[in-house]
Amino acid sequence: MLAIADSELAKIDWDDRAFVKERLSLLPAKAQKILFARYKAISNKQVRNTDLRELVDGLTTKLTVSPETLSLSMSEDELREEAENLVDAALSIRRAMMGNEQETLSSLTALCLSYGITPPEEKKYTLEGRLRRLSDKSWWLRRLRRALRANIETTMRHFGEVNRCKAIYCSDETLTARTAQKFHQTGYLSKTVMTNQHGQSFSLLELSQKGVSDPKIRKTELMVRARGFEDLANELGHVATFLTITCPSKYHRSYATTGDDNPKWQGYTPAEAQTYLNENWKLVRAKLQREDVRFYGFRVVEPQHDGTPHWHLLLFVEPRHYDTLINIMRDYAMREDGDENGADKHRFTEVRIDPNKGSATGYIAKYISKNIDGENLEAGVYGEDPKCAAARVDAWAACWSIRQFQQLGGCSVTVWRELRRLKAMMGESKLVTEIHEAADKGCWKTFTDLMGGVFCKRTEQAIAPHYELAVDTATGVVKTSMYSEEELLKVLKGISSGGKTIITRTNEWHLS
Repeated sequence: MLAIADSELAKIDWDDRAFVKERLSLLPAKAQKILFARYKAISNKQVRNTDLRELVDGLTTKLTVSPETLSLSMSEDELREEAENLVDAALSIRRAMMGNEQETLSSLTALCLSYGITPPEEKKYTLEGRLRRLSDKSWWLRRLRRALRANIETTMRHFGEVNRCKAIYCSDETLTARTAQKFHQTGYLSKTVMTNQHGQSFSLLELSQKGVSDPKIRKTELMVRARGFEDLANELGHVATFLTITCPSKYHRSYATTGDDNPKWQGYTPAEAQTYLNENWKLVRAKLQREDVRFYGFRVVEPQHDGTPHWHLLLFVEPRHYDTLINIMRDYAMREDGDENGADKHRFTEVRIDPNKGSATGYIAKYISKNIDGENLEAGVYGEDPKCAAARVDAWAACWSIRQFQQLGGCSVTVWRELRRLKAMMGESKLVTEIHEAADKGCWKTFTDLMGGVFCKRTEQAIAPHYELAVDTATGVVKTSMYSEEELLKVLKGISSGGKTIITRTNEWHLS
């Protein structure tokens, strides 16, 4: 759909109108207006047409699917229609190849890839389950939405619309889409009522507000765990450090000071930058493991002003291993383009925390707040309103499917949460009772100590999460996925210790 008015289109040469319309109509409305204004500002006919063609062609190479296949100006209704068309195409393929399931799957996989969509995993789902997913409108619609949002964001960032001077962290289009999505989610959750076997009824919104889905609870839990790690480190004599790892210049779209184009940028998206950081981290962890360097702490991923991710890590380590940890991490951070200007100063930064001068948790507290709700902050890094910034960071993380917070090392947080669901512990061992008391009181330090210590392997910890096959209590039948009866559903039911299982999830919920 062309967002340029006919009166504006009439101002350009008549023989260029079809070309301009064809080039712009598949892009988001704002991008169309930006390119059209740029097009009109170039006086030479050949130069402006070449410029427009090269700009759009350059963008197309960075998208997960061609705009000719999935128009970036699609409305929600058009997206739903496209999902229906894909289901029809999938069913046609299945009918044409009936009896040859592997060839059918290969053709459906090619259909997925033509839209930049990852097909269902062979190791995760049955053959029947994969075929049915590829013939389901809801499955296609979710993935088309995700692809469309990521490609719109790629487009806006490509044209320099995501930076501190225009739209910080993410484009206005992505923020609007995320806000609308959360509004619809809240509406659905508030209207959907669940009832348990005791006749107690709650909306899904009320239930979600009782756990870590609620931002305030999530932030509080992160702070409690960080403080527990710090208290434990102080007791054990471990050293705390706050590290920041940044991508090479070629991943950064714009300059931080002015918002101007970075000439070193090579077209990388935030997803590709995050992949770089993840792959680098795998190498670091493997090297540290070979050197027998153990650590624990937290990682926070947040965007820089132009959406490029960078990592903050609060780590605790034994004093004898501190220098080895830092040297290895710095070495790997500098391996790619480490000789470029400013790399030695910005690529990897380290702050060794002196407990006599400040709290280790204090270093990470503002990053946790900034990336959740912006509460208790006066301003962001670039002077932006912290609450508005938090909403944009949330939209950025959702768009690029980036996990913002991750605990590194330590004990199972799943066990911690399950224990906190229990009001009392009856007839259990002294150790299990004491672990429950620590979790119930919110003491991560004592909980970690009793579970086996901060360096205890998951398989050796005192308590483990317990999973069971999901069973319909009314019929006794094992529940399966909606796509295949062979895909049995497993659910978290409680905890286990010393061969004994304790069920923490006793309620059976159903739609009212």
